[in-house]
This record gives sequence, structure tokens and C-alpha cells, in this order.
Amino acid sequence: MKNEKWYGVKFLLPYIKTYKLRIIWAVFSMVMVAITSALGAYMMKPILNNIFVDKNEAMLTLIPFAIIILFVTRGIFRFLSIYLATSIGIGVTKTIRSEMFGRAINAEFATIQNKTVGDLNAHIIQTVLNMRNVIARTLPNYLVSVMTIIALVGMILFLNWKLSLFAILFASIVILPVRYLGKRVKQHVLSAEKMISGLTDSINETFNHIDIVKVYNRTEYEQKRFDTVLEYYKEFQLKLSRYKEATSPAMEFFVSLAIASVVYFGGTLVIEDGMTVGDFFAFLTALMMLYAPIKVVTKNALVLNILDTYVKRTENILKMKQENHTLPPLDEAIKKIEFRAVSLTIGDKEILKNLSFTIEENETFAFVGKTGAGKSSILTLLFGFRTPTSGQILINGIDITTRMAPSIRDHISYVNQSAGTFNTTIQENILYGLPYDEARYAQAVALAHCEFIDGFSQKDAYKVGENGKKLSGGQRQRLALARALYKDASLFVLDEATSALDTDTENMIQESLLHIIASKTSIVIAHRLNTIKHADKVVVMSQGEIVEIGRYSEVAQSDAFKRNFGLEG
Repeated sequence: MKNEKWYGVKFLLPYIKTYKLRIIWAVFSMVMVAITSALGAYMMKPILNNIFVDKNEAMLTLIPFAIIILFVTRGIFRFLSIYLATSIGIGVTKTIRSEMFGRAINAEFATIQNKTVGDLNAHIIQTVLNMRNVIARTLPNYLVSVMTIIALVGMILFLNWKLSLFAILFASIVILPVRYLGKRVKQHVLSAEKMISGLTDSINETFNHIDIVKVYNRTEYEQKRFDTVLEYYKEFQLKLSRYKEATSPAMEFFVSLAIASVVYFGGTLVIEDGMTVGDFFAFLTALMMLYAPIKVVTKNALVLNILDTYVKRTENILKMKQENHTLPPLDEAIKKIEFRAVSLTIGDKEILKNLSFTIEENETFAFVGKTGAGKSSILTLLFGFRTPTSGQILINGIDITTRMAPSIRDHISYVNQSAGTFNTTIQENILYGLPYDEARYAQAVALAHCEFIDGFSQKDAYKVGENGKKLSGGQRQRLALARALYKDASLFVLDEATSALDTDTENMIQESLLHIIASKTSIVIAHRLNTIKHADKVVVMSQGEIVEIGRYSEVAQSDAFKRNFGLEG
């Protein structure tokens, strides 16, 4: 945590400055609230001196009217200050959330993997919401209260400066406990924010795997896990509340000393004719009115301390390491792919070992091997999610590390085992942001055998639910295939793309894919023999190494191939 004073406020200033006109009007409204509050206290002087002491009938009519004008004016400017501050807060947090989401989604793949979904959710939603509350409520209340304190202090100094200094001396001692409590609050807010991430993670995990939870009858187990985190969060919240509210007893004590002293010494001045009754009650009213803004300032000073914590969490996202977008793009179709002595080590584990192979234009390469053999890691390198520890990967003779990774992905149609279905309509899932082309769309749907779409009353406007839960596994995979076919990129990558399909459907899709990928370079990762029989080359992998490579008819005779598919004996 940076220890720079007002670090959180300084972080927000560039965002807030874009609303200059609103800021001017908001500050003007705050000043008017402060002035009218001080004038409200001053009204006690003419009320007592002119009405109750001098019995002035003209003032009896004028002063009540002036009070109405004063309070209505204050109400209008208070409304304006709150509304304008809220609109600034909403605008600023919209910008910050958009930046955070953009930074997170464009971060390096390895960096994203180090973050949990719950953590990202908590940062982007809850932490920024807390920041908005600071901008829209805490900061305006703090500024209005500071201005009101200045106006009221000016008022009591004007009425009797000696008595004012005496009262201020007693009241100012409250600063000491506030500074101590501010440090304690900041420490506990960081812990409480982490607890929110834990709660979000718990909810996400439970409901993303609700089928496992129910089949294993672990609803009580998950409830206990959630309640444990919830209990910790409750304790932190209670402790935080204690620190926040601990300023009240201290304030009550010191303010009561100040008021009691003023009543005693001011009363003495009135008795000795050193001060009029109106002056004294105006002074006392202003002093008592100081209590509320001082209390707001002390509490909000604690919250402004907390702002630094919110900013730190926000910057955890904003400072995520980004993919390199400064390199030149790959502006040609992917034809030839070469791996030259490529190795990959993550941490202290060697994932891939000295891989060398070449995929020629329009060739289909099939990779087979047991789980953990390194098949998906090859794709991770090809997609630019990670960089090889050693060796080179070339596309059309160009080292992929010299080209912008997103531009390489523009030339890849990809289907993975999970199908990657989004909580939108069937059509939106297939198009996935691409412009609609009727003929191309119809062809993709037909080739992926998505006849199930006609079974829905809303056809392709049917919403598939979170993770496509309103569809079967096979329907989700056919939808993902349709998406890849609609993109129609030069490189097709199918990672267990037909694993959720029945044999008949897989055979139909295989026939469709053979026609499509005949004119494209393609990579297939599969566990089914039927999926790889038509590949130009089959690569058998084990523990990050290539143990066999060649045509299907050749490789199928090897012991490594037979072991992989359980064909031994």
C-alpha cells in the first residue's frame, strides 16, 4: 500500500476532472449549503433581540419569511450537490469498470489464470461500487461539512472571537482518536474486501458444479463451507463497525466540554452585559450546529482512509500485464506451421520437450496421447497464450513472437471440449460478434447438424442460459462447431470437438468437416479413433514428447498408439 497522503483521491482526480462543469456547480452548491447553514444559526440573533427583547412587530413578519427562504434555498442546493456528485460518481465508476474489464480481458493469459473469477468479480463490481459511494456520498458530505464548519467557525469568531477560541480548543482534541482509528479501519477494510472475493468464489464454484453437488449430496457440506467464510466476513464487518463508530463517544465528550464551557462563560458575559442575549444564543446555536458536520467529517475521514484500499484493489486489475499490441499484425492466412525444437517449462515443471514438426498447407494434423501428455499445451503456445521457453514457432515462415497474438487468432477457428457457450441467443452464440451473412449462417448451421434449433419455438432467438445449461452437451458442441464454421478461418483447431456427440451425429459431422478442412490447415486433438482416421499425420505424445509421428496406417501399428487407445493384446 502506498503511504502517500490522499493517494486515493489523487487516483480519482483524472477521472473526475472530465466533469468540470458539474464539479463547478456541485462545489458552488456545497458552498451555498454551508453559507445558508451558518445564516440559519445567525438568525437566532434577530429572533431574540428584535422579536423577544425589543418586541419589533415589523421583524415578527419579516424574519419568519426570511427563515422559509433560507431553508428552501438550502434544500435546493443540497439536492443539487448530492445529485451532481452522484452523477459524477456513476460516470467515473462506469469508466473505471470499463477500463478494469478491458485490462483484465486483454491481460496475458498466464496473468489471467492467476486470478479467480470471484476475485475479478469482487474487484470490478463491489470494490468499484464502494469507490462510487465515496465519490457520490462520502466526498460530497465531507466537503459540505468542511465548508459548513468553516462558515460556522467564521460566524462564532465574528460574534465573539475570545469565546470562540476557547470552544475550538476543547473540540479540536477529538482529532487524536480519529487519526488512530483511521489506521485500524484501513487494515480491516482490506481483509473485508478479500472476504468478499472468497464469498464470490464460493458461490461461483458451487453453482457452476451444482450437478456434482447434488449427485454427491453435498449441499450441507457446501452450506457449511459458505457459512464459514460468511462468519469470518461478519466478524470483520462488526470489528470495522466498532472502529468506525468509536469516534462518537470521544466526540460527545469533547463537544459537551466545549458547549458546557461556552454556556458557563457566555452566560457570565450576558449577566455582566458583555454580550447580548441574541448574540449569545446565535453563538450557542452555531456551536451546537458544529457538532453534526464535525461528526460527519470525522467519520468520512475514516472512509477517505479506506479509499486507498479500494484504489489498491482497483490497481491490481488496471496494472495486470497486458498482451503486446505494438507488434505488426499477421495479415495473411495461416498455411504452414513449424515447431522447431520447442520446449515449455512452467515453474519447475517441464511441460513440452524439444518438439519439432511441420504442418504443411491444407494438412490435417491429429495429436493423441493420454491426459497430461502436452497436447493442449501445444495449442497454448500456438495461440500466443504462452511463449516457448526455448525453440521457435513459425507461421508461414514468420516467428509468431514477432507478430501481434490477437491478429494470429483472427485466422483461427476453434472448438474445445467445453464448447464455450454464452448466455445469449443461439444466433448470437454462432455469430459471436461477426456481422450476419444469411447464406454463410445457414451453411454453418447445416454443416454442424444443428437441426435441434427448429425444435425451439423461438428458433435461433432462443436463449441458451448460463454456460448453455438449457442445451444438452451434444447441442452445445454442435453450436460451437457452427460458430467455428461461420468464422471460416484459415486454420481449424478442434480440441475434443466431438467428444459429447453420439456416434451417428459424430459420423455426420465428420463428413461435413472433411469437406470443410480439405482446403484448410487443421489441427485435431482427440481420444476417439474415428476422429483421427482421416488425418494426414498422426502425432502420438507422452509426457511432453513426441513418441510417434506419421500417417494413421503407420502410426496405428506402433505400441505407443495401441497403449494410448487401449488396443494392446
